[in-house]
Amino acid sequence: MKEKLKKSLLLITSSIFILLTILIGINIEIVSASEVESSSLIKKVSKSYTKKFCNAIAFGLSKESAMNFSIKENKQVFEKRKGMEKINRDLLAEEISTSVVEQCGYPINLSGEKGIKEFKSYYLSKDSESF
Repeated sequence: MKEKLKKSLLLITSSIFILLTILIGINIEIVSASEVESSSLIKKVSKSYTKKFCNAIAFGLSKESAMNFSIKENKQVFEKRKGMEKINRDLLAEEISTSVVEQCGYPINLSGEKGIKEFKSYYLSKDSESF
């Protein structure tokens, strides 16, 4: 009787363990692969946008003109890029605003967290207008 009980418990425990391992393992791999791909694309788009925006500011364009120019240029560059339609716009705006404020925030009177939040808000409003 004890032997049958031990075998049953071992079978149930191992079945549950195998089932959980399979279910958890599959979901983690899918999520982490998509996050890495998305994160890489966000960084590329942000770097490209920041370069264009800061160069436009350096050439003497206003903040609004530099913003419009950079958004249009980036859309042309990345519009056919795979995964662009699935990109998290809020994360992209956060990355862009941090990068812009760090690289060329002084000429447009933006610095620190307040500057990042202000630029992010402005970027999201202009980005939504362009759609």
